[in-house]
Amino acid sequence: MFFQIKEPLTEIKTNAVNLDILTLGIVTLDELEQSYKTFGFSPATVEECKHCSKHIHGAIDVYEDYHFGVISGLDTKYLMKMQDRFGIYIKHNLFLIVIIEDQDDSIRNKLLETVHHINLTKVTLEKLIYGFLERLINQDFIILEKLESKISEHEDKINANKLDKDINFVISGLRKRLLLLNNYYEQLIQIGEELEENGLDLFAEDQLRYFALFSNRVSRLSNNARMLQDYCVHVRDAYHSQMDYNLNNIMKLFTVVTSIFLPLTLIVGWYGMNFTTMPELTWKYGYLFVIIISIAVAVSFIIYFKKKKFL
Repeated sequence: MFFQIKEPLTEIKTNAVNLDILTLGIVTLDELEQSYKTFGFSPATVEECKHCSKHIHGAIDVYEDYHFGVISGLDTKYLMKMQDRFGIYIKHNLFLIVIIEDQDDSIRNKLLETVHHINLTKVTLEKLIYGFLERLINQDFIILEKLESKISEHEDKINANKLDKDINFVISGLRKRLLLLNNYYEQLIQIGEELEENGLDLFAEDQLRYFALFSNRVSRLSNNARMLQDYCVHVRDAYHSQMDYNLNNIMKLFTVVTSIFLPLTLIVGWYGMNFTTMPELTWKYGYLFVIIISIAVAVSFIIYFKKKKFL
């Protein structure tokens, strides 16, 4: 599917593409194989689209008279796997998107939204590319805000001493999501900077600011993602500190209990020897005397520990 970017927007066939008019294309891999020779694209780029890795590696290569690259998108719902992959060709008056993997048609929809949200009478190749790239990240600040809220919720639980058993697993999952996001942004920054360099002189000098604007925006997203990664580390450390604090309190309690019962154990052991010469054995108040001594010792230790703020 190809569109001539003019008012009104006109859909045309592949054989009707006229590169004297700004043209936008959305094709599948099969359609690319049938038409790449028409536009003078290298067969190597077609093979890269067909066999590209699922890892984030996005970069734009410079060929004789066009740019080519493959961009890997994210599953924005779960942020734990790659969802969209597409190739981009940029030539004089041509912006071509090759759908490699797009299960929910999100890339196609974003591209069509871009066309419908720009002024077709004033659009340029640079504005068209910028509009599409911007659509790739227009919801990412909201995504980062939601991740920040999740991290903050766990921090509040830790501060309230409401520790979840699986908090380490949760924090680790959030860090992995943020790492994946940051890698995704690094990919987009590299693409924006490559376009801004304008190695083939395809773009007007006064229009390069759009690519700089895109790179700066993605850089802010990348910085936010790294900041949240550090936040995760802080929350994890706070969790371990709280665990250590609780453990110290338990050990302190055990120490106090042991200190109180140690002299009582000594008294019990002493009077349990049953020597015949022990006067308390025949004294009618001996049993009560030992009870009073035990209580006095226990109360004395409790008062001492409270003064020392051990209790």
